[in-house]
Amino acid sequence: MSRTDDQSSQNEQSLREENSHLKAQVATLEQLLVVYEQETIEKSTRLEKTLADLNEHTQRLGHSEATLATLRSMLNSLGDAVVVVDLRGQFLFLNAPAEKFLGIQPQHKSLQAWAKSGQIYLSDQETACPLSIFPLSKAIQGKTPQTTELFIKSPQAPEGNWFSVTARELMSPKSDRQGGIAVFHNITLLKQGEIALRASETRFRDQAEQLQEALENVQKIQMQMVQAEKMSSLGQLVAGIAHEINNPVNFISGNLSHAQQNVEDLLTLIELYRKHYSVPHRDIQRFAEHVDLPFIESDLPKLLSSLMIGSERIQQIVLSLRTFSRMDESEKKSVDIHSGIDSTLMILQSRLKADSKATAIQVVRDYGQLAKVECCAGQLNQVFMNLLSNAIDALEERRLSDSAEAPEIYIQTSVTADHQVCILLRDNGSGISKSAQQQIFNPFFTTKPVGKGTGMGLSISYQIVTERHGGTLECESEPGQGTTFKVVIPLS
Repeated sequence: MSRTDDQSSQNEQSLREENSHLKAQVATLEQLLVVYEQETIEKSTRLEKTLADLNEHTQRLGHSEATLATLRSMLNSLGDAVVVVDLRGQFLFLNAPAEKFLGIQPQHKSLQAWAKSGQIYLSDQETACPLSIFPLSKAIQGKTPQTTELFIKSPQAPEGNWFSVTARELMSPKSDRQGGIAVFHNITLLKQGEIALRASETRFRDQAEQLQEALENVQKIQMQMVQAEKMSSLGQLVAGIAHEINNPVNFISGNLSHAQQNVEDLLTLIELYRKHYSVPHRDIQRFAEHVDLPFIESDLPKLLSSLMIGSERIQQIVLSLRTFSRMDESEKKSVDIHSGIDSTLMILQSRLKADSKATAIQVVRDYGQLAKVECCAGQLNQVFMNLLSNAIDALEERRLSDSAEAPEIYIQTSVTADHQVCILLRDNGSGISKSAQQQIFNPFFTTKPVGKGTGMGLSISYQIVTERHGGTLECESEPGQGTTFKVVIPLS
């Protein structure tokens, strides 16, 4: 074999090896192509899925943005202010009413900045609301504050508005606290109506008190007019009776002295006849025995003396009636207080005397040296009548009981250091309770049984002493220890 043939054989062998190598590479490339095609299909599938998810997410995002815009629009259209803050107090959301009514400005980035520059008060409109008790502050701290009323002023509403504030925690989907949310409900109209209603109630209450006071004044005036008319009629009646009794009493009293003198002369004449004609005619003797002449001679002077005493007694009663009848006199005059008291006691004498069932009431007079007092004598006598009548009423139980202490009325008059007349009337009756003493001078108040007292006497007496005479009428009493009435009036 030639060299050329060997070389050709070698080339052919080399070509076969190269061809075999190429086939192996092609087989490898084919395998790689299959793997690449599989990976490309998988990647394409994942890409298509990713694109689908992205498209769905985009659609959801658009829907969320639309929902968020709708929600924002709804919150802005509300009349209530809505404020959302994070845990640091930074504002996360404010609706339009929050900016309008609460005065939260763009420079107010946080609750703390707004609280410092804002005018936030408690419901009294005067006390500033501390940040520590602000509802949103409590909500951030995890507390659930109660609904709070606040009064807030802002540049947009310098006159201020009332808000009912409700705050709650702001929670994440994982129930983590992220901040706080508060709703400010505007209750200005409600509060203004409440204030107007309160002012109206106060005004009506004042009017009612004024009407009540006017009604009480009318009742007092009516009571005074009725009582004055009664006293005027009683004064005229008593004065008329006293005048009618006075004339025949004066006639009787004036003639009794002459009758007494005539009787004494007749008895002297009889004694002279008996002395000089010791043996009278039989008819005279029989008649003398029939009429019991010795008894007549001893009894007739006594009879005339009794008539004189009775006449003087009637004259004293008439004088007391005439003194007491000055009740209808309204002008002030200088009078003797003691005569007024004595005349009143004279009229009440029948109630002071003892009878078969009760002992007599002792009256102790301790009169001081008094000058004449310038007063309305008739009205002052009415005061004495009311006070003495009440004292007698208080002593009725003691009179009917077997008490060892005799019923007594003590009357004392004196002049005080400031030149006023003081009249004390004290009884040792059953006394008056503390609660009753506070109302004793009120019109129509009485502790007496129904039909026995009207509750007018002490009330009228108080008005006569205080209003008519510029004095004072006081009562001191202890249950079971008696009662003391103290009347103090100026001398003039």
